[in-house]
Amino acid sequence: MEDFSRVNRPIAEAGTYYSRLAPFYDWLASSEKRFVRLGLGLLHPEPGERILEIGFGTGYAQQHIAQAVKSGLSIGLDLSSGMCQVAHDRLSQAGIRDLTELLQSDTLPVPFSDNVFDGVFSSFTLELFDSPLLPEVLIECRRVLKPGGRLVVVSLSKDQPLGLMGRVYEFFHDKFPGLADCRPIPVKHLIEENGFLIQESYAYTMWGLPVGIISASVP
Repeated sequence: MEDFSRVNRPIAEAGTYYSRLAPFYDWLASSEKRFVRLGLGLLHPEPGERILEIGFGTGYAQQHIAQAVKSGLSIGLDLSSGMCQVAHDRLSQAGIRDLTELLQSDTLPVPFSDNVFDGVFSSFTLELFDSPLLPEVLIECRRVLKPGGRLVVVSLSKDQPLGLMGRVYEFFHDKFPGLADCRPIPVKHLIEENGFLIQESYAYTMWGLPVGIISASVP
């Protein structure tokens, strides 16, 4: 597999950073929403299902998932207290706060039993983890999913050629990791290597940066 950059900052520091960004994040990352919606289309949550979102941020995807599962349960996990507050406010204003459970945690393993979720969703989050943690995160996703459960990941991707903007961004990440704390990762290869079966894989660009959307299942 092609080498990819490390993330050289502590998890706790990332939580503080995203708490500061939380009130403005929807505006700063508005271009991500299109890809989040595409990922949710692949996840296709159904009424009665239990869905876990890793890195729920401001609650944009949580709102869609909760409205889809209805009598089921949408659970979100995020490391940032600021994001938790913004997501809580969003879901309360939408009148669906009681359909979700939002948890703040920055540790592994994730605090859930084996084989309890129908789906796991993560958008623009996996690429924030340092390289040695990526297999641990994916193994945890597989552990909490039911047999046949599905995983959908939206991520900056190194599965396809980076292109000029991707190479510039990766260089910027390597030189100024405090400002650009995520980087493209070989997301499809990582998912396959950690025991999932790829169902669908799509490649896009966002402001010239490569974005992958992967749907996979537990054998």
